[in-house]
Amino acid sequence: MKKLIAKLIGAFLNVTAPITPKWNANYGFKLLCRVRRVGISERGKQFLATATTQFIEADGHTAALHRWGNGPKKILFLHGWMSNSQRWQPYVSKIDLNEYTVYALDAPGHGLAKGNQLNIETFRKTMLQAIDLAGAVDTLVCHSLGSLVGAYAFLVDTKIAIGSYVIMGTPTGMGAIFSYFKELLGLSNKTMKNLSVKVNAVLKIPYEEINMERFLKKVDVPVLVVHDRNDSITPFPPIENSIERKDQIEKLITNGLKHDLKSEEVYDRVIQFIDEKSFTSRRTHSA
Repeated sequence: MKKLIAKLIGAFLNVTAPITPKWNANYGFKLLCRVRRVGISERGKQFLATATTQFIEADGHTAALHRWGNGPKKILFLHGWMSNSQRWQPYVSKIDLNEYTVYALDAPGHGLAKGNQLNIETFRKTMLQAIDLAGAVDTLVCHSLGSLVGAYAFLVDTKIAIGSYVIMGTPTGMGAIFSYFKELLGLSNKTMKNLSVKVNAVLKIPYEEINMERFLKKVDVPVLVVHDRNDSITPFPPIENSIERKDQIEKLITNGLKHDLKSEEVYDRVIQFIDEKSFTSRRTHSA
């Protein structure tokens, strides 16, 4: 039934695409950005209750920024689509909160944030506000869409105050998201053209330039890429092509963890990377 409804919506968009292109683009964009909120578990609520939380706004949308600890080194976590900051509990529980101040952002439409719309430009703006509040970030830890937002923010401003990156379960780029949306709804080329015009009007750089290959070529600070070979949400082969022959990129490639990447091996490796790079990061920020 859901597939049928999606195809009917796509057919409607295809019919209106040549007749009212501007309305068609705006409606398609709203559909693309609509969030189906995932609830927070009781354990997650208890975890988030241990944080100091403040709300920040961008483009009329509200995000929630959670903070733990008071250490001099800064970590910022970004979740993915239909997720929230409770996914970072295993990491926060292992981090020395006397050495680190840990921040986690609930993007608009996710977690404790309000609303039901999110695009990567709004996500980027709320991330920048979080960095303004936190100060220079030693390590940005991202999962899924959050990884693409982190890459996008760097591509917009290569001088962004981030000392190192952990990129987990990342999509290859905005092109992959467009392809998925087109296939899901059965959209015509005209509909996609209308949508691309709208999207590029919102973004700071063309959507075609927002991809992990370009990010990994340009980034000049340490990066750890974590991905699973069996990830069906963000397939591994395109990412494998992006990281091969890049010795400066550290990698943790898993088998069987799929997209969630939940395991002690991943938690420990990420925290090891954070600890190893934090000194270099702080030295860079103070230079």
